[in-house]
Amino acid sequence: MLNRYPLWKYLMVIAVITISFLYAAPNLFGEDPALQVSGSRGTQVTPAVLSQTQQTLSKAGIAVKSAALIDDQLLIRFRNTDDQLKGKDLVADTLGDGYITALNLAPSTPFWLEAIGAGPLKLGLDLRGGVHFLMEVDMDAALSRVQEQTVQDFRTDLREERLRYSGVLAKDGGTLVVFRDADTRDKALSHLRGRYPGLLFSERDNGETFGLFAVMSELRLKEVKEYALQQNITIIRNRVNELGVAEPLVQRQGAERIVVQ
Repeated sequence: MLNRYPLWKYLMVIAVITISFLYAAPNLFGEDPALQVSGSRGTQVTPAVLSQTQQTLSKAGIAVKSAALIDDQLLIRFRNTDDQLKGKDLVADTLGDGYITALNLAPSTPFWLEAIGAGPLKLGLDLRGGVHFLMEVDMDAALSRVQEQTVQDFRTDLREERLRYSGVLAKDGGTLVVFRDADTRDKALSHLRGRYPGLLFSERDNGETFGLFAVMSELRLKEVKEYALQQNITIIRNRVNELGVAEPLVQRQGAERIVVQ
């Protein structure tokens, strides 16, 4: 039977199969039970920490497959889950609160496969399991903190300008400044309006006192909520990353919620 296709097509098929096998091969090597140790509150994981951990595990008779510093974190591999669980309690007690010790599974991919960018397939929540959180940011608390800061800023600015006031307080979702005369109120309005373009000002008089009421504009309100959401996302992402979780997903959902997988 004659060959119906040119040789280069057969060679291309063989090359594709070979490359596909190479990049699928890491899934054959499995994973090692491991501990991920990272610094907390600014603490650094140093070679001294690596040495201390190895000595502690060795004295306890816990066999370690390997231990190395990777990306400012300590990765300790064990031969079985029993040693992993015993090692976690021991390492956590030895290092103290300055470090986070988390259980993990480390791929056993050979170095030569890692060198060409090959890695095991991430199975995700559906196939491997995991956790799914949907959290809502407390926007009322965030707005309350901004309101308290505005009260403090108003007091400081008015004192620096030597504009006498009877009181500055948070009220009705805004900030109320009370003066004894209209002239001082008008001077304060001119000054504060230039200093705080994100606030809307209005007068509130009751006959004996002269008030100046400030509330956030829609644009400013949106900025505050966006900042609060992004700040919470950053904090959660940093804390999740400290645990050494494989491919964590932390992202916003809507205007006030955060999804963590």
